Amino acid sequence: MPFAPGSDTLQRYVYTLVAVVLTVVVLYYGRDLILQLVVSGLFAFLLLPVARASEKRLPRWAGALVATLLLVLLVLGLFFVIGWQVASFGKELPVLQERFATKGEWMLTWLEDQTDMDRRAQIAWFNEHLSGVASWGGQAAVKLFQGTGSALAAIAPIPVFVFLLLLLKERFRTFFTRLGTTREGAVLEVMVRISALSRKYVQGVFTVALIFGSLCAIGFALIGLKYALLLGFLLAVLNVVPYVGALLGSLLPVFVALVTKDSYSAAIVALAVVLVVQALDNNFITPKVVGSSVSINPLASLVALIGFGMLWGVAGMLLAIPITGMLKVVCDSVPSLEPWGYLLGEEIETPKEKRFHIRFKRKAAEAKK
Repeated sequence: MPFAPGSDTLQRYVYTLVAVVLTVVVLYYGRDLILQLVVSGLFAFLLLPVARASEKRLPRWAGALVATLLLVLLVLGLFFVIGWQVASFGKELPVLQERFATKGEWMLTWLEDQTDMDRRAQIAWFNEHLSGVASWGGQAAVKLFQGTGSALAAIAPIPVFVFLLLLLKERFRTFFTRLGTTREGAVLEVMVRISALSRKYVQGVFTVALIFGSLCAIGFALIGLKYALLLGFLLAVLNVVPYVGALLGSLLPVFVALVTKDSYSAAIVALAVVLVVQALDNNFITPKVVGSSVSINPLASLVALIGFGMLWGVAGMLLAIPITGMLKVVCDSVPSLEPWGYLLGEEIETPKEKRFHIRFKRKAAEAKK
């Protein structure tokens, strides 16, 4: 029985839909291994110059080991600083609880003056509604500790993956070279572009986080806000998540200022510090440091953020932008996928990129012949 008109288009649509569904299924159920490989790959791209520099004086395995140990030392140092700040926070927790109770007493008095509810009715209302919140908070705390153990178990293999990726980098290069030039372009050139993009993006993100956190910590310290270093670090981490992180980050110093300070103007000043640093970051720091390494338009960024967040949670939100940037590189490099790369991007193509695409199209035409 012959196919009806348009059946080829319908077949392509069905095949594409099945491929997308299967890809989502694999990404969801294989998320633990895929996340480990993606994070390890990003770190390997970042440490590639260190490994190559070390290999000039050391054997290949030693160069890979030096780069991996550098990564481990940096992470351990970061955890040490965080643990020191958290321990300091824990020592003053009873004082904070007392201050919070005092603030709550003031709020009850203010509500009693502004409404017809007396103190007893207010306490009964709060007990009724906050009991569910407390129960949810306890469950969330249990899940957090359970998740922490799972997170540590997931993080543990990453240094091993990074070491092996750096050790076998020449083998991967040979592998992509042997894949040769397909009818869509040279595979090795695509991977080189992805490597350069990933390295620039990760370097930019770490640099921006360091500058952002330092500026926030200095601003909080100048206004006398406690836990300035811890707050600066938390805001720097949250700022990595586009859109959502900046909103959540602005609430933390305000809450700490309300609890630890007697004057409510301190909360306003703390919020002003965050807004000023965010304005500097959006207009000067990020454009100068990260630049156009991942030129994804806001719509594509938001869709990627939500989609990877649904698949992989917070880790997916952190990795959404670099993964989408890699996908854009592939789309830009493959002639048949160029419309999708144009849809994802926001930049104007430079003459250098035009020459790159022309070279790929020429190779594709030669391969077809």
